[in-house]
Amino acid sequence: MPAGQEKTLPNLIKDIIFYYVKYYYDKFLKEHNIERMSESDIDLFIQTNYSEKTNEVRNYVRNSLKKNLGAEYNSIATENILLEIFNDPELAKERIRLEIGNYQAGN
Repeated sequence: MPAGQEKTLPNLIKDIIFYYVKYYYDKFLKEHNIERMSESDIDLFIQTNYSEKTNEVRNYVRNSLKKNLGAEYNSIATENILLEIFNDPELAKERIRLEIGNYQAGN
């Protein structure tokens, strides 16, 4: 975790979503036998692995938090954060697009 970033619930959720996206990013590259995504690949990736799978992403976050936090898991707080994240799909998709771009620029 970057210096100065606390293990708050919003940060944990963000990290879990980025881990989910990274897993499917790597899978996409392997399946398409490419080393990096073009802009059109990024759009296709976001559509198929995020926009069309929001329930899957939400469930992955919930299950990961339950597993990692155990008795400290707070479903109400988690649901409020997920609601906020998924309330603005365009902002979320743009954030993923930027993260992929930054990741590719660093590799």
